[in-house]
Amino acid sequence: MRSNTQEEASSSTTSIIEAPKPSSYGQQHGTAKRTKLMRIIGRSLLAVMFLVGLAIVICWLVVFPKTPNLILENGHVTPHSLTDRKLNASISFTIKSYNPNKRASIHMDSMKMTLDDMGQTFITTIPTFTQPPGNQTFLNPTVEVNFIYPFGQMKDLMLSDGLNPELHFSAHVSYIVEKWASKRRSLEIYCDRVRLKINGSTPFDNTKCKVDL
Repeated sequence: MRSNTQEEASSSTTSIIEAPKPSSYGQQHGTAKRTKLMRIIGRSLLAVMFLVGLAIVICWLVVFPKTPNLILENGHVTPHSLTDRKLNASISFTIKSYNPNKRASIHMDSMKMTLDDMGQTFITTIPTFTQPPGNQTFLNPTVEVNFIYPFGQMKDLMLSDGLNPELHFSAHVSYIVEKWASKRRSLEIYCDRVRLKINGSTPFDNTKCKVDL
């Protein structure tokens, strides 16, 4: 009995107590937290970079917008009826629109052409179009007019001197960079008065119209 007791005591004194190992659940949980944190940091950095880039683009467009150049090349009057008091005709123009911007496209919509003479106004619409940087687009709008004059003897005057209406354009314009588009702004284009021959074509020697944005 004594020897057995001594053996048990000896074995108890020589036993090694090992520290508990961390559970695999704790390791996985810690790794998941670190991964989630890295994702949040990465997304935050991307969001900051996007906002900074967007702010730069907006500032560039607001501070340095370049308006389109509109150049009047020629006009043509096709009379349908001409008397001493009335002129019914189709008037068409060839207009060159140029985008001087190096990065931004120009999008124009709701564009209208207006002819005004002696208080009589005639309007036609121009289809929506988009111009890439450095692009030239030719427009050929036509407006039907029916001028009625308060005094007679206009036929001979029209045939000799032609028609002298005011030409004006209006549109909504926005600038496009990649997939981003600026807010629409009102665009007014003034070509002043133009002298048009009756029943013929009139060259304008590339007259540049005034653009007001």
